[in-house]
Amino acid sequence: MADLLDGIARHLAAAGLLTYDPTGRTGDTFVEAMPPAPDRAVSLALYDAGAPDARDDVEQRRLQVRVRGTADPRVSRARAEALYRALHGLTGVELPDGTWLILAAARGTPAPLGPDSNGRCEHVVNLDLDVAGPTTDTGGNAHGRTAD
Repeated sequence: MADLLDGIARHLAAAGLLTYDPTGRTGDTFVEAMPPAPDRAVSLALYDAGAPDARDDVEQRRLQVRVRGTADPRVSRARAEALYRALHGLTGVELPDGTWLILAAARGTPAPLGPDSNGRCEHVVNLDLDVAGPTTDTGGNAHGRTAD
């Protein structure tokens, strides 16, 4: 079964922007969680994007990318900017989980959240995603394209 957050994490890991372990035991990227360690970490979470249209195979989702760094805000800001640049405007990509990312559009640029309770600075960027799930028919994806 397709898992959008897993697909996004794997895509960003393949680009060298983060380290992702789907089990959550190692790495620096977590799905819907921000554990106390490691200091430098990324959390990916989906949140409400409104009511889906039952007559369209394209779904709108909202993604929050939360980045924690060190006491120096430049650390988390630089990583948030790199993730923003990797995702904003991304279009026509089959993610590793089989989900088709039709378009990722940032809702704004990375913004500071301030320090956490341990003094580590955090930044966040939110994106609107248009996605379609994998299809089971042969010869194409949800949009009639064949994978290269």
